[in-house]
Formats: sequence, structure tokens, C-alpha cells
Amino acid sequence: MYKEFFGFREKPFSITPDPKYLYMSPGHKEALAHLLYGLKEGSGFVVITGEVGTGKTTILNAFLMKLPPRMPKVVIKNPHIKTENLYFLLGEAIGMPEEKRIRDNIHEFEHRLKEIGGAVLIVDEAQGLAIEMLEEIRLLSNLETTNEKLVQIMLIGQQELNEKLQSPQLRQLKQRIGIKYHIPPLDSRETRDYIDHRLRVAGYEPREKPLFTTSALNEVYRYSKGFPRLINVVCDNLLIAAYTDELRQISAPVVKRVVGEIEETYGKTGITPTSRGAGYTGLWKRFVLVACVCILVAGLLWVLAVRTDLASRIPYHLISGNQEESRGIESSSIHDTLGQEPRSPVPGTPGEEPRPREKKTISISDESVADVRPPVPPTLVEPEKETSTTVRVRRGDTLAGLASVYYGRVDSGVLDAIKKANPSIENINLIHEGQEIYLPHIETMPRELFSVSVASYHSLSEAKAVFLDLVEKGYDATIYPDMDSQSRSWYRITIGAFSLRDEAIQFARELEERGFLYARPVKIRMEE
Repeated sequence: MYKEFFGFREKPFSITPDPKYLYMSPGHKEALAHLLYGLKEGSGFVVITGEVGTGKTTILNAFLMKLPPRMPKVVIKNPHIKTENLYFLLGEAIGMPEEKRIRDNIHEFEHRLKEIGGAVLIVDEAQGLAIEMLEEIRLLSNLETTNEKLVQIMLIGQQELNEKLQSPQLRQLKQRIGIKYHIPPLDSRETRDYIDHRLRVAGYEPREKPLFTTSALNEVYRYSKGFPRLINVVCDNLLIAAYTDELRQISAPVVKRVVGEIEETYGKTGITPTSRGAGYTGLWKRFVLVACVCILVAGLLWVLAVRTDLASRIPYHLISGNQEESRGIESSSIHDTLGQEPRSPVPGTPGEEPRPREKKTISISDESVADVRPPVPPTLVEPEKETSTTVRVRRGDTLAGLASVYYGRVDSGVLDAIKKANPSIENINLIHEGQEIYLPHIETMPRELFSVSVASYHSLSEAKAVFLDLVEKGYDATIYPDMDSQSRSWYRITIGAFSLRDEAIQFARELEERGFLYARPVKIRMEE
């Protein structure tokens, strides 16, 4: 949209991971050096932590690229993995026969690891690991020779990981941590360098006046606190605003206005840099505990007051379950996630009792290993859309959000259909409060298909940004709402649609070669 206006070859502040945009601040370089040193010296456990958006995934990707090509490695991105799947993945990485990839064959694991010289186990989002799974991983560190550990273990996660490691149940694991490092956010100078680096990689040619004034860069740092993900979000919004207003230079007032709009739409970030070695006092912990109890009580009272009204107005439900059965979740959860008032998909006649609709369940299961790995979190229930409706845009609404609520998914086909049905919409990213949007009937997907999952986000706005970026780059992307085993909402992004499982597996390999390190084939099955 704004690429030609500013002379970019591509969007400089995309949230989608791209190796050529890799920017290594001194903090990132130090974290990477800790990982490489731990691997070289056989230090056992290496723990790298950082707040949300500090670039932990960037460091992980850089570390993976520096590993020897033939080194067996297991990268776990889902912290809710089961024990049997952990051993299956490790056995697969070191070339053990499929029938022997179980915990009972631990001595054969040890023998095989000695033959090949060891392996590396990397867990991303490790703060989500259960204490039982952390203890199971500790037992893997018992596999060793007289000189070195046979399984080098890297735990990467948020600050909560450090707090979990303080548990008395994990004192043995804590004693085995050889290297530990906390990634700091960027400082103001590094923030300027980061922005300049991404602009240059995107093809921006410096002009007489810089694109960002010094005061504008200071405002970006003030808002983002030096967290790269927030820098990307605010800078992308700034470029859209400058393009809309035909501004060739972004000043501090523009940043303040755009930041105000972001905070008004999505709320304040609530993120503050964490200083190294900073701890929580006992008084602060007690205050947080009391506040949480008060919020919980207030929330329960509110749910009891509005539960009946919400249940009759929700357009569809999210459910979680396994491949054999599904269980219901309160239908208000999707609207709590989106921050929107629930809407009835089809306006009803006053006094008319609503008629129940038949529902279809879309289940998403991992196809990277047939019938062995656990299914990718959840399922969702999607109503049969046999009619259309008209909705009125409210503050904070997006076209992708409205489509997600009504259709249960978002892809380029859905957005194109909505745009075609509403000639007044010139840009799918720009809708205004009070605008009426007609949501047409759209045919549902085939009963069973295969796709490739590339990312999942708690935030719909982040998922939408990545989705739109992928579509702009020519990928056939789709967003599916998911819910994990702890009833937390996710938005899964997939690419492609295939009738054959092997086609999805092959496409996942191609995407991985293009830099989508988390690409994996999934099955999407619709059941009556």
C-alpha cells in the first residue's frame, strides 16, 4: 500500500520472521553467544529469558542457522507436549526405529546418542512447561559420557520461567543450569539503529530529510520501551498514517496521534522493561495476589449477571477437545478475546424464539507424524452460514475481526467476498465507526483438507497483521480461531489447502526452506 510512496521494495516492519531483516543488538549477540558457548562446552542446561517481544524467536532462529547441518536437533514450540511425544521426537531426530521411540527404551536412546555424538533439545515458550515435564527433561540430562552430556538442553522463555525454576520441586534441575541470561530490551540508540536497519533492508534510499525526525524516534522508543515487536507494530502504523496524509516525513506529533489511536483501539501495552537482576518483593507479591482474588470475584459476579443474555447472542462457539470427543466452552469467550460486543448473525423477529442451527466442527490435527504426535490444540464449532447479515462497525472493529466472528475463519477469499459485496470499501484495512457492512453468504470449506500451520497468536491484531502481510506476498493464508487445553484463545495462521496429506507435508518442507521454521502440516476436518 505505501511501498511505492516511500520507495520500498517490501514492507520494512512486517511481523513475519524474515532472516534478511535479522538485527542483532548487543543484548541479542550476547544471548546468542551464551547459546553457542553452552553447546560447545556441553554445559547441560542453558536458560535464556526475555519479556514478550524482546526477540527471543529471532535469537532462536539465528542459533538454529549456526548449528552444524548434521547435528540432530529437536525444537519444541508447544510447551504442552506430552512425555511420549517428547521421546518420539528425540528418537526420530537421532534415527531410532519408530517402534523403539518410547521412554521404556531409555538405554537404547543412550546407546544411540553415544554412537552419533549427542543431540540438542530446544524448548521455546518454556515458561509454559509443566513441572512434571521439566522434571522429565531433567532426566534426559542424565544421559552422559564421562566427558560430556549426550543431550544439550536449551530452555527459552519469558520471565515466568525463572520464577518457575525457583520451585522446590525443581531444585535438582536448577542446580544443573550451567548458563543463564536475560535479554534486555533495546535502548534508545539501539532502537534508532534497529529502525534504520529495517528501512535500509527494505530498499529505502535516504533523502534530504530523514523519514523519521529525531523527536519522532524518541516518541517511538517512549511507547515501545525498546521491544522490537512493538517497534514493528507502531512503525507500520506510522507509515500507513503518513501515506494516508501524504507526509514524506514522520514527526513527533504524528507518532503521538498514531500511538493514541493504537492505545484507544487495543489498550495500553502495559509493558515495561525489566532490569537485569530485578526481583519481586514479598509485599508486591501479596498485593498482586489480593488484586487477582478481587478481580476473580468481580469477574464471577459479572459472568453470573450476563451469562444468560450472552448465551443467546453469540454467533458461534469455540470448543476444545481431542480427536475422539469435544467439550463445550462458554460462548462468551470469543468476544472476550476480540474485545467486541456480541452480535446476532441474523437479525431475529422481536418475540420470536430463536431456532437452533446445525453446527459443524472443524478439527485441526498435526500431520507431520502420522497418528503419533498430539493433535494441534483444539477445535472450533462453526455455524452453517445459510444466510447473510449486515453489521454496524463499532470502535475498535476490523474487517478481519468481523469476518472471524461471523464466519469462524478469515482468508483472502472471505475478505475479497466482503469487499465485493460492499463497493464502498476501497481498502480492507480502513473501516470507520458507524459504517454498515454487508456480510454475504459464503460457501463452507470441503469436509476434509490439509494445510500448513506457520504461526499462532493470542492477539487477533497480531495474527491479522501477519495474515495480511502473507497475502500481500502472494501466500494463500487463512486464520482459524483455536483454543488450547487451558481454554486460552489462539489464532492459527495456515498457508495453502491440499486434498492429499503428502502434498501438505511437501509444502511444509518448502516453507521451512523459505524461512518458516515453524511450518508443519495439519489436517482440517469438518464434521456434522
